Amino acid sequence: MELSVVLLFLHFGATLILLTQALPYSPWLASQHHGPLYEGVKLLVADAEFQAELTWNETEFQLLEAVTAIGFTQTELDAYEPLIEERLNARLLATRSKSLYQHCYLQHNYVIANFEQELTFKLQSCRAMLTKNLAALQNESNIELNFIRGAAVEARNVLNVCNVAELRGRESNRDISGITMCVLSRIGALDQRLSAASENFLDLLATENAAEVEGKSCEEFDELRQLFDSVYDDISECVGERDV
Repeated sequence: MELSVVLLFLHFGATLILLTQALPYSPWLASQHHGPLYEGVKLLVADAEFQAELTWNETEFQLLEAVTAIGFTQTELDAYEPLIEERLNARLLATRSKSLYQHCYLQHNYVIANFEQELTFKLQSCRAMLTKNLAALQNESNIELNFIRGAAVEARNVLNVCNVAELRGRESNRDISGITMCVLSRIGALDQRLSAASENFLDLLATENAAEVEGKSCEEFDELRQLFDSVYDDISECVGERDV
């Protein structure tokens, strides 16, 4: 048996002992009529359920935060793409028609021609990466995420699986040690697996973030976008001066 499992047994076993000893000093426990062991086991299971709910709430928050961030960036890309086409069409019209604003575009023509295709390519690459990351986070078959989501219910089911209700009776043939060990082992295993699942999910978030950083598609697109905006700010200023 692994050391971590042994430590979990010791932890939960000590919890049961403390709960039993707390009976004379706890108005709530003292008011119960099924014995300290039964009430202690119920409290132990309730605590495990509560911790599982907290873990899911935190995981759900982190998931929602990551999905929202991706969605926000996707919305920005969708809004910016038509602006690229609009600006490039305006440049083509101005340079081909020999309009009053032709000079404003021609002085930046070399820079724009060099990165306009790359800008569109980087936008598409960034969008593809975001879509891939979003799909990974929202994958309904994600075993770890599904386990964290249902861990509270699994903790609650320990009461039925281990026949904890038998501890309420006073029959001499009750398998007290068997029921107690069943609860301890199942709660211990649940706690261990929940911790592992939570760590694995955090690893998934870190992996998706790392993939985005290593790919640099969105970062490179953002750099090109800033250059693109700067060039067209100069063009707009030039056009404004000619209008005057």
